[in-house]
Amino acid sequence: MTRGDGECVSHSFGQVQELLKAVPCVALDRMLFTLTDDKGGTAVVFVAWVEFDDRDKAREFKRLEDVHGTGDLTPLSGSLLQIVDVPFTAHNYDSAVVDDVTVVIAEAENVAGGFTAEYLDDIAGVAVLTPRP
Repeated sequence: MTRGDGECVSHSFGQVQELLKAVPCVALDRMLFTLTDDKGGTAVVFVAWVEFDDRDKAREFKRLEDVHGTGDLTPLSGSLLQIVDVPFTAHNYDSAVVDDVTVVIAEAENVAGGFTAEYLDDIAGVAVLTPRP
């Protein structure tokens, strides 16, 4: 499931939201999907593309977003995928800057089964490379 928005403030919280009030994004695309393994385990993955009008704003956003506990973007609801909403902890997280002005963030969480934290980190590391919808 994907969704595009023209602003970020209402889809964020904490210090990240305060920064986005001062340094607004120009576009936000969010995606939520699940992955399953051959043992019936399920992980949910949240990816967001946050576009700014210059590279300095993008890098400022990434610096704050990368600090755990400073707030975040709000993931799409798990109900869109017919799963319960999973609280994203940002412990299984990665981010990157693409095209100089877009910050991509990815988070992964275990829904069912035995995905380890290391495996979830790897999922986030791959998910951050997902092409923008």
